[in-house]
Amino acid sequence: MINYKRVTAGLSPVLLALVWQFRDEPLAVCTCVSALAGLATWCLVPATISTFKRVGLSGADLSKPSQPVLAESMGMVAATVYLIATFLFIPAQFRNWWATQDSGSYEHGSYKFPFDRLGEYLSALLSLQSMVFLGFADDVFDLRWRFKLLLPTIASIPVLIVYYVGYGVTHVVVPVFMRPWLGTHIVDLGTLYYVYIGLMAVFCTNAINILAGINGVEVGQSIVIALSIIVKDIANVNNGNIEAEYQHLFTLYLLLPFVAVSCALYYWNVYPARVFVGDTYCYFAGMTFAVCGILGHFSKTLLLLFVPQIFNFLYSAPQIFGLVPCPRHRLPRMAMESPLPRALVARLQQEIESDNSAGSDTGSDNVATYAANDNVDSQPDDDQQSQESLSGRIDGIRRTISIAMMSFAKAKSLKSKKSTATSSSSQLAGRRSRSSSNRAGANGSAHASHHSAYMVPSRTTLEGATPLGLSIVRLYELVGIADVERDEHGTMVGVNNLTLLNLVLVRSGKLTESQLNNRILMIQAANSVLAFIIRYRLSHLFYF
Repeated sequence: MINYKRVTAGLSPVLLALVWQFRDEPLAVCTCVSALAGLATWCLVPATISTFKRVGLSGADLSKPSQPVLAESMGMVAATVYLIATFLFIPAQFRNWWATQDSGSYEHGSYKFPFDRLGEYLSALLSLQSMVFLGFADDVFDLRWRFKLLLPTIASIPVLIVYYVGYGVTHVVVPVFMRPWLGTHIVDLGTLYYVYIGLMAVFCTNAINILAGINGVEVGQSIVIALSIIVKDIANVNNGNIEAEYQHLFTLYLLLPFVAVSCALYYWNVYPARVFVGDTYCYFAGMTFAVCGILGHFSKTLLLLFVPQIFNFLYSAPQIFGLVPCPRHRLPRMAMESPLPRALVARLQQEIESDNSAGSDTGSDNVATYAANDNVDSQPDDDQQSQESLSGRIDGIRRTISIAMMSFAKAKSLKSKKSTATSSSSQLAGRRSRSSSNRAGANGSAHASHHSAYMVPSRTTLEGATPLGLSIVRLYELVGIADVERDEHGTMVGVNNLTLLNLVLVRSGKLTESQLNNRILMIQAANSVLAFIIRYRLSHLFYF
């Protein structure tokens, strides 16, 4: 187990020394400040758990057999550290200007200071700060969906204003196959362009929030997207174009500290989670990407990186817009493997089914006999005793299975506690922090239940679904992306909840929570590779 306090205490002086050593290199300073922000988040998250629980910001982890109560909204800690780091970086970003200017350097009565760049940076931080505040309000007050669509629009106003004043570019290049129809290769969208980038802010913030529900998936997908953008910027930062170089550096200045605090938060949120990140982090992450895409002028590339989130939104649209019943929680549900041998379970289930069928046959024969004798309302004592004996036998079999499962769970719990205590006593040679031992206990418990708990798709009823919703579900079933339940008449009565998490389980079968999170991150990483291929290898087929 990593002692995060000792690591932080050892690395912080080194990073501070590097900040001073490379004080004239803004990108190097940003990297060191980002690392310090990550270490601070790594330490502050476990330190503030009790505080968040004390004020009621906590919730049960429904994907665990014991359903532990975890602190919620811990994305606020990461977002706060991020904002502090970006504020502290402002002087370093413009240090080169201060070092080269003298008091007599004027142009039209003002210093040659890059006010436009400072305005862009401050507008980005203002939008992020606003979105963090609004996200935390959502965690506390549980706002309705109509407000969740309105809040990102309000938070994006500073960025839109700066974009209008600084650039005002609203024209787009028309793809090759559409140029004969439009008769031009450039179209000026005017006000519609600002509507488009405003909607991008709304989509990015809510897209991260919709693809959530298991340990680590919100932070994990954000880290993958951010790293993909960072790779793109590093590969293109020295292309000889000063304006393009500034845009890539601007994005790096925002995303490097974001990745640092997100990695630290991911350490505590990945399976088995110690904290929940809350809507605060989802809105914070989504607005970070939106700001980078708008002011960095790569909105189309950003949308390519968000293809899994776009698919998840379109796939979930029937439930989001009320065409199919949408429960409050659509996350996959936790299931337990039977502790009894499979052969024994199969034999017991077969006995129950045979006894049920025998009981139903006996009941139907008795009804026929009673009807023939005009004595339907009276039942012989021996038949009644037979039915009671049959019912008692079935109840006994079920009770045996239940007792065996409870005994197995208790034995597993005792074994995990014993193994955790033994492991802790053997590994601890001296003093160890309380949070580290708690983390080890959580890992031990998760390891003990790894082979007994797994995730299965959650389901919703189709009762009350609109005709259009039923048609969409039928189409999903036809293409193999929905598990539809039908009754004996062939009528659709249920379907898996329409989210990417449940779809992965439908296609892959049962997975543990950790395996499901890894599958989603693999999909996100594969999509990033595909997005770069489309952007840098196939774009000439559409634009030239």
